[in-house]
Amino acid sequence: MRIFREISSEIPKGCVATVGVFDGVHRGHQYIISQIKDMSDKSNCEELVITMNPHPAAFFGRNINLLSTMDEKIALFERFGVRNLLILNFSSEIAALSGTQFIDDILVSRLSISRLLLGYNNSIGHKENGVSEISSAQIPVSRLDRFHLDYSDDISSSSIRNLLAQGDIETANRYLGYKYCISGNVVHGLGVGHTIGFPTANIELSNNSKVLPQNGAYVVVASVNGQIYKAMLNIGYRPTFGGEYRTIELHVLDCNDDLYGADVKVCFEARLRGEHKFSSVEYLVAQLEKDRRAVDEYFLKNALSL
Repeated sequence: MRIFREISSEIPKGCVATVGVFDGVHRGHQYIISQIKDMSDKSNCEELVITMNPHPAAFFGRNINLLSTMDEKIALFERFGVRNLLILNFSSEIAALSGTQFIDDILVSRLSISRLLLGYNNSIGHKENGVSEISSAQIPVSRLDRFHLDYSDDISSSSIRNLLAQGDIETANRYLGYKYCISGNVVHGLGVGHTIGFPTANIELSNNSKVLPQNGAYVVVASVNGQIYKAMLNIGYRPTFGGEYRTIELHVLDCNDDLYGADVKVCFEARLRGEHKFSSVEYLVAQLEKDRRAVDEYFLKNALSL
């Protein structure tokens, strides 16, 4: 995949293009990618996916947590076969353009795009969003129908963020088409886990703008130093110990290595339970034993993979 971080003469001419934020590159986005690739093949040209950085909502000062960092988004575009990717710097100048101006001034005049394909709810340009409103553009503009996995599905970046916030990992992963992951570095914690037989790696996120699932315990796959392990992850305030701040604690099964300082990637499989304040450490340990058995049972039925 060729990646362009500014408008360049090296970008192929006559591409079929699509434009969007593509946060998470979920299955609705994947449908757009498949359609633009099919259309470009039939037109004997290449496709160009144009995404924005930073996220327009963040640019305008809104507090928004994202499904994917830019590096993750790039990896996903490559995974789904995009041949040309332009990461367009979202600026006040671009924000001020109407839909028609964006198409004519950027896509046609500067990028020589031959056709524009948009998702059902793509917003493009200032004020002008609908195909009918940008019908005066110099190239054909078409919008795809809404993509559904099932009749009731509402697959969007916002709906997936909400699912993660509710702890519904299984549905979020189904909408994404892959497992939701977070990454970070193992830092020193209070060391309580070692004293109760459940040593944990405290994770400091690499990017704090990422969506963090609802507090609770989860079945996860952890990648550490190139190896993958079954693991359980707890997100929350450690109420049994009077915690005052939110932590992300990883207990890796079948690994006795000292993980301090390691970079880890954690991919969510399923939710075990919500956060709970136990009346004693003994009750907490008993629950952690149940959680560990549940993780083992989960991976007896499911493949261990990222």
